[in-house]
Amino acid sequence: MRDAGISLMQYLVAINQVKAVEWGLNAQQAMLFAFLHQVPTWANARQIDGHTYYNIGKGKICEELPMLTDKHDTAYRLMKQLAKLGLIVMTSCDNRTYMRLTEKGVTWNRSAGEEKSPICPSAPDSQGPEKNPTSEKSPSGVGKISVPGSEKSPTNQGSNDPPPSLSSAGEPSIFERASQQTDNGQPQVTAGARQVPMTLDWQPDASHWQTETVRRGQPDLTWDAAELADFTAHFADQPGRRHSQHAWCTRFMRWVSENRKREAARQARMSQNANTSNNTARNAGGTHGSRRSTGPIRNSKLSAAEGRALIEQRRREQAEGQPPSGDVIDGEWL
Repeated sequence: MRDAGISLMQYLVAINQVKAVEWGLNAQQAMLFAFLHQVPTWANARQIDGHTYYNIGKGKICEELPMLTDKHDTAYRLMKQLAKLGLIVMTSCDNRTYMRLTEKGVTWNRSAGEEKSPICPSAPDSQGPEKNPTSEKSPSGVGKISVPGSEKSPTNQGSNDPPPSLSSAGEPSIFERASQQTDNGQPQVTAGARQVPMTLDWQPDASHWQTETVRRGQPDLTWDAAELADFTAHFADQPGRRHSQHAWCTRFMRWVSENRKREAARQARMSQNANTSNNTARNAGGTHGSRRSTGPIRNSKLSAAEGRALIEQRRREQAEGQPPSGDVIDGEWL
């Protein structure tokens, strides 16, 4: 059944694990191709260069496969990977993305020796009336009654393979394993977690916080109310950003750590600048205070009256046979 909170979500995706392993697909690629394999049964078709293409954009993929990704760039990159593997052909027309299955891609749900493609809604069923019995609610013998809402994105039309079990023998299903991987197929910490937007009343889970601080080598790192308020206010204004609770906790831990590193660096620069200023002031004061006047002042400027008085005094001393007062410097004695 479709989730009432998500109006356009593909509620069932059938993955052929045999083909996925044979073609070397990771879980994300297999999930996306299983969805694209059904696109010709419901998407708008268009003839381009003599081939029938179907309109399917990256935004539609994010709506229909929220467990796969909520990022348009990731959806487009996965489509390009499938095209490189020779499963689909992509093109664009009127600023829209179109795709078609290749001959290889058409065989996704085809068993060995099967003649017809299972994606063709008009293909007769090889099992006869037992596979699609006529019921009283469907007297025309068309087949099973479809689930309401499935006409927009019908699932498993013409597919003879049963859908994979969501759980078997305690092992995680293919969908759970896909949700536990990043875009490149590697495991991620936020495995299978539901992605939610940030709210102002959010708080990090204590166990998640401890796990991340230990993993990043900062086991003593803590947070305060002001840091949490800044973080939640910042991301609550971005409702398009969705992460699991563990991923939000990891982001908050990095937020606190990086902010404190920047603050410590700022304080260190301020302290260094203050020490430099103090040293400069002390050096300047010592230089000025250590200056001493040396030797006679040769270029002292005297007023005219002082000059005449000095000359008269030296003439009297000379006339009286006394040595002139003060230092006698060549060229200055008159």
